[in-house]
Amino acid sequence: MRFVSFAGKLETRNFPEIYKDVMELMDELRESGCRAGDLVGVTGPNSYEWVLADLALLGLGCVPVALALEQGADGRALAALADAYGLAAVFTTRAPAPDRERPAGELPNGELPDGELPDGVAALTARPLKLVRRDVPAGARPTLPGDAFTIAFSSGTAGSKKGLLMSAAGVENTMRISAEAWRLTADDDLLIVMPFSNFQQRYLLYTAVRYGTDVTVVPPERMLQKLRELAPTVVLGPPSFFELPANRVGSAGPRERLPYLLATALHALVPGRAGRRLRARLGRRWTGVYGSRVRLMLTGSAPVPPRTVRVFQRLGAPLFEVYGSSEIGWIAFNLPGGHRIGSAGRPVDGVRVDVADDGEITVRTGLPQCLGYVFEGVGTQDAVFLGDGRIVTGDLGEFDRAGFLRLKGRKKNVIITRSGVKINPEELELALEKACPGVRAMVAAPDGGGLLSCVVWVEDVADADRVAQVEAYLEEANGKRESALRIARTVFRPSAELTVEEGLLTRNFKIDRNAVTRRVFAERTGVGR
Repeated sequence: MRFVSFAGKLETRNFPEIYKDVMELMDELRESGCRAGDLVGVTGPNSYEWVLADLALLGLGCVPVALALEQGADGRALAALADAYGLAAVFTTRAPAPDRERPAGELPNGELPDGELPDGVAALTARPLKLVRRDVPAGARPTLPGDAFTIAFSSGTAGSKKGLLMSAAGVENTMRISAEAWRLTADDDLLIVMPFSNFQQRYLLYTAVRYGTDVTVVPPERMLQKLRELAPTVVLGPPSFFELPANRVGSAGPRERLPYLLATALHALVPGRAGRRLRARLGRRWTGVYGSRVRLMLTGSAPVPPRTVRVFQRLGAPLFEVYGSSEIGWIAFNLPGGHRIGSAGRPVDGVRVDVADDGEITVRTGLPQCLGYVFEGVGTQDAVFLGDGRIVTGDLGEFDRAGFLRLKGRKKNVIITRSGVKINPEELELALEKACPGVRAMVAAPDGGGLLSCVVWVEDVADADRVAQVEAYLEEANGKRESALRIARTVFRPSAELTVEEGLLTRNFKIDRNAVTRRVFAERTGVGR
């Protein structure tokens, strides 16, 4: 395993070293009183210490609870989470921030001196572990089934986070599907970029341990700087991971684009593996940032502009769309030998996908990844887990004649006008992004007066040509649409603000539509006021 710190420092551990360190931490956890069945929180930046804590807790039969927490959280905030969720302990990979500023020598309201932590809270950076296990009163924690493996939280794009109770058998099934479909071997190196509080990243880690592959953990801020040097073989991430090369191709001048045009012609003449190596050489100036060993690139979790996948595949870079959810695991794959741009792929083995009359996708599987919800989200469980292995996804889609599943958006995002017209804003958004390569993203929403407004993110809002291109497209599109589907007002924003820190992206790098409505639309268009 390789870990790159935020500062760029590289740390490497082999499996014997990891095993030794995990066993040592298990001994320290036992001495601290941790025992099988305990719910134990883990939070902080990705690090080797998080991996050790997660594996050691699983080894003891504890249930790790992955917590996403603000950077400035202090010991009291961590203790409050322990109270809220009935946790026997909370571990952090970052030393907690000191309590609020106070006059020297004063400790009002029973506050602890700086450097001391409340009972049940410990920093994994301090070894041997200094932990006083919390006694959790009966009834303060949920009763979990025997197959409970770990607890994760959703990203909160629906307005509230859900606590997902992951199944040991379901996670093992997801790992098996991945290893077989991706043909993993000991020569592979899986890339992890997003936070471990996102369950998909930890499942990739478990897959590497289970099947003996390497794994590289890189902060998102360092990804494009380090991948050429680290050279992973399997890269899995949201569409934003792959935007830079596609955008650079789109903005290149005629002379710079010549290798791309040659690769495009070669792709049309020799689309298979035979011409891929030459196309990859032609595209190295754009896709070489991911390293020289990548053999599989997978993207999903948000709408994928078809042009992005098309650019990569023409340049011999193996980028494919996939579809899954934390509740179910993998649902559909595009893979070498069977793929179609603009689709989520064909259903994976052991999963049946049905599309209801209203277009909503329902999945049936005997081994779902999630057993249900705990903490937050319990009230919605019966509407999602229907019984008999059926799970409602909340996604809209359809199958084409070849059996490829095409996603059309989220059901909860559908807008119903006063006259009863149903509008899928994601179809409008994807159409704009497809027509205007310089657009990073778009969100459409009602303006409160029966009309649609949209916010469009571009690299430079002062780029008059780019703005004019978008306005011209919208004007032309409006002329072809019925009145309910026309965009009446457009706001342009710089793509640099689309970050987790700005609050417009979730920690899974998805656009937070609620945050956009609250902030961008309310500030610029009056929507939400």
